[in-house]
Amino acid sequence: MNPRHAAGLALMGWLLIVPPDVDEDGHPAKSAPLVKWEHMGSYKSVEECNADRKSFIKRDQEEYNLSLGSNPPAATLPKDATRQGALKSRAALCIATDDPRLTT
Repeated sequence: MNPRHAAGLALMGWLLIVPPDVDEDGHPAKSAPLVKWEHMGSYKSVEECNADRKSFIKRDQEEYNLSLGSNPPAATLPKDATRQGALKSRAALCIATDDPRLTT
């Protein structure tokens, strides 16, 4: 690996992003350009990003499961909102900060 390549890798970071909204059928708008996705966090490594991604998925799924299991819901958000949150977090991506799709 040449020194320039090593320096470039050292400057690269990772972003955790989720789709901006849900479409008309209630699913995450994964076809939206990545530049419009919401940034959930910034990380020094892809491993850190993926660990947080897994945590977000777990938290949002647990919140959704709570909303289904009680009447009235024990969750603080309505059932539809918790479902949308769970679907969006499952669609989350870890993406390099230098990915060209973030600028178009």
